[in-house]
Amino acid sequence: MSQDSTKTKEEFKASGKIWGYAFGDYAYKLHADSAQRGNVQYSKLPKDYNSFNFRRIYLGYDYQFTPNISSQLLLAHESTFEANPNSTDALTNNNSAVYIKAMNIRFKNVIPRSTIVVGQQATPTFATLGDGIWGYRSIEKTIADMRGVSSSTDLGVGVFGKIGKNENVGYDVLIGNSNGAKLENNNFKKIYTSLYVYFFDKKLVIQGNYEHDRSALTPVHQDISNFKAFAAYKTSSTTIGVEAFRQLKTNNTLADSVYTDVVPSGISFYITQQLTKNKLNLFARLDFYNHDTEFDKSKNYAGNYNGTEEAFATIGLDFVASKNVHIMPNLWYNQYQSKLVGVSGNLKSDYDLEGRITLYFLFKK
Repeated sequence: MSQDSTKTKEEFKASGKIWGYAFGDYAYKLHADSAQRGNVQYSKLPKDYNSFNFRRIYLGYDYQFTPNISSQLLLAHESTFEANPNSTDALTNNNSAVYIKAMNIRFKNVIPRSTIVVGQQATPTFATLGDGIWGYRSIEKTIADMRGVSSSTDLGVGVFGKIGKNENVGYDVLIGNSNGAKLENNNFKKIYTSLYVYFFDKKLVIQGNYEHDRSALTPVHQDISNFKAFAAYKTSSTTIGVEAFRQLKTNNTLADSVYTDVVPSGISFYITQQLTKNKLNLFARLDFYNHDTEFDKSKNYAGNYNGTEEAFATIGLDFVASKNVHIMPNLWYNQYQSKLVGVSGNLKSDYDLEGRITLYFLFKK
């Protein structure tokens, strides 16, 4: 053993660090969808409803046992829907609920340039690239997360790593319960995969995700397969991104008394632009979401079938009060367009519009 490696082992001391962040808003409902459709943050709220609300609070603790073994604990409160008395975001006394979003142990370099993660962990669907490059999770989730295509956390065993000396190729594989942070309640398991490649001195990245899950065997086999593609070009001042997904839900609903597939899909475009270095940024995003691209207006669907297309948009400014404190006035818009036959007026097309001042701050020790 070399003197350098001996010195490194002698100098290492196990240690941990506390970190966290929070974001929330003052939000005012400027316009409400007359049919109270949707299942996103401000769905079903009446016009003029207003509130102060923390949409996310994180408290994390990371501990380094050895240079190659570490662990992570993350406690979270997340507000998914405003003013919903049945929400799991609240306790029975309506106080804010906290749950375990991550609890895992990590082993580096068992596989070269890779880490094995065992326990509750972030899934490859959003955490690897999408959330970080979009950079404004405090404003809204990325499209696949916003539309409930997959969970951001799962309990299982994962491997993530890079390939090659320059690490321009990366991958993620996770096998999990497919039950988010909830307890397992069936025998099925979900596989998540991700492969991504950097180009042009890592300014451009392209990623593909595939996921497969089985949700039921009776009365028919029901499988869910997700296909997602992501690309972004990022410089020191500008980020341009596009993300698209297609989900196949096999035998998901009844149409004319026969089980049929449902195929949700969506595409998202966004841009972030630095206006004044370290002081002011602009962000804007536009999404299109279809609950079922296989919809056939000649069929009679079950009563819980969602025959709606949605469009989401947001635009705002990011005032950087300090490195880890951001104040962001923004507009949040979600439009509903019914595909059902015989629907007209506001039932055919309407929208939710929210004006917000969002506060985001991060702390670490």
